[in-house]
Amino acid sequence: MFWYVLFTMTGREEKVKQLLVNQLDKNIYKPFIPMLETVFKNSKRIIKKELKPMFPSYVFIESSTTYSEFTKDTRNIIYGSADIIRILNYGDPDDIAMRERERNTLLKLCNGDYCVESSSGIIVGGDCIYIKEGSLKGFESIIRKIDRHKRQAVIELDIMGDIRPVTVALEIVEKI
Repeated sequence: MFWYVLFTMTGREEKVKQLLVNQLDKNIYKPFIPMLETVFKNSKRIIKKELKPMFPSYVFIESSTTYSEFTKDTRNIIYGSADIIRILNYGDPDDIAMRERERNTLLKLCNGDYCVESSSGIIVGGDCIYIKEGSLKGFESIIRKIDRHKRQAVIELDIMGDIRPVTVALEIVEKI
């Protein structure tokens, strides 16, 4: 499978996703928006959970088609929509499929609904972190910053050739 990424107008990701769902063959193309789970808690319990786009202004499309078939099938939709700005590429207009390494990292982070769920962890020795459960388990090395008060961590993901910071839900349950 290949993943292609469309750059859209901010806040129009869901509208673009629905446009693609309605106009593309559902057996060949699967548009999706990678999401982040945000958890709001008081001192004792979860108050609510919200989902927001992991990469604002981006819509992903999963397909088995090559780049030439993809561009042929989507050209009229992309250029006919004021909400879609362009297809992301790696500096070459023909190099538009996401790298397998980048795609696999996202797949491992996300659940089956393309969502990064909240995680919980322990800080060991002041600066080492161990993730006990959640999407970040096994991805401790990509954590760049932790904000214990906001229950968040900033991770860095390589997407379409760029390093992108992403803020994810992480609760530190213990400090040893």
